[in-house]
Amino acid sequence: MTNFFRINTVPHRHAESTSWLDLFFDLVYVAVLVELGNRLSHDISVAGVVQFLFLFIIVWWSWLEKVLFARFFPNDDIGQRMLTFIYMALIGLMAFYIHDMTDKLAVPFLVAYAATKVVLVVMYFKAGRQYPQYQGMTRIYIGIFSLAAIAWFAIAIFAPTNILLWALVAGIGILVAAILPLIHDRESFLSFEIPPTKKHYLRHRFGELTIIVLGEFFIKVITNSSEREIYPVTIMFFVLLLSISTSLWWLYFDHQEHSVLSKHRSRMEIWIYIHYPLLAAITAYGVIGNKIMALLPGEALSDPKRWLFCGALAVAVASTAVIEWTAREKSDAMSRSPQIYPRLLGAVLLLVLALLGGGLSVPLLVIITAGIVVVLVGLDISARLHNPVTEPA
Repeated sequence: MTNFFRINTVPHRHAESTSWLDLFFDLVYVAVLVELGNRLSHDISVAGVVQFLFLFIIVWWSWLEKVLFARFFPNDDIGQRMLTFIYMALIGLMAFYIHDMTDKLAVPFLVAYAATKVVLVVMYFKAGRQYPQYQGMTRIYIGIFSLAAIAWFAIAIFAPTNILLWALVAGIGILVAAILPLIHDRESFLSFEIPPTKKHYLRHRFGELTIIVLGEFFIKVITNSSEREIYPVTIMFFVLLLSISTSLWWLYFDHQEHSVLSKHRSRMEIWIYIHYPLLAAITAYGVIGNKIMALLPGEALSDPKRWLFCGALAVAVASTAVIEWTAREKSDAMSRSPQIYPRLLGAVLLLVLALLGGGLSVPLLVIITAGIVVVLVGLDISARLHNPVTEPA
């Protein structure tokens, strides 16, 4: 039976490539992010935004844990597929309960979340059996995820609505995951062998999730259009929001085509974790963008919505600046020097617009916002044509 679970039903793929199952996993996962956006849509107060950001960490982290496992062990055998399907089912359950995950439905959400840690324990145990040379590492991760599962199950049983406990356990898990590789690099007592990191695989997995989150906004806009009356200003908003989304796509993916992850582990870790504010910001931008599409001609945008709209875009643009810094472009055709400062300046302008744009009409506000990000794309193109990279990444 053990050999059955190690059977591959397709030819072995290149270890650096992603699989169709990876994409399927990401598509299912976005359902949870959609529900988080719906939750934010009903409460755009300061407390609602803070809660959204915290819950986004919890949810995104469970996706990241699976991806970080696969960066070492990108298996596609029957056993790994079955474990991934179970993981996906648990993610689906989380999506069912997420709209009230901090109150009446906290227990089933936490049980499903804790169960994902159990699946990770089994994944690392299986990997340790298949790759004995890495058992030192897999034993450590088995211990980490076993403790995490126990902690989340305990919260579900004894204090399911205690958000401080959620934050404590999540914070410890994030801290351990972040510092363990760095300690391994610097301390001789952690002498276990680690598989080579599949950097190309990481870039594709993060890129796939980013593009799905970007596209999710337009799925919502189009599916909700049948419930709204379409005015000329609605069409204008759609065009402007499309230009913003495509500009975000450009700022992220045009760089991705030329970039390589740094050999310095600390920079690679920053590159990984900066995707949290990027994805959270894109999700929040989509929530307010959908509300802008629903505005009647002449209707105003409230201050909280303006702050979140411009602030989310500022965070997204600033995140791409950090990505520029952590993953330099290699010296090849059409590569360019980093565009860190123009993007940081763009983020500052968007924050100024969030704070001082209350007197602007909604069409003018969106026009200026779109103009800022479109100009950043223009600067990007100009740098790519006239300011090529001068040193290797």
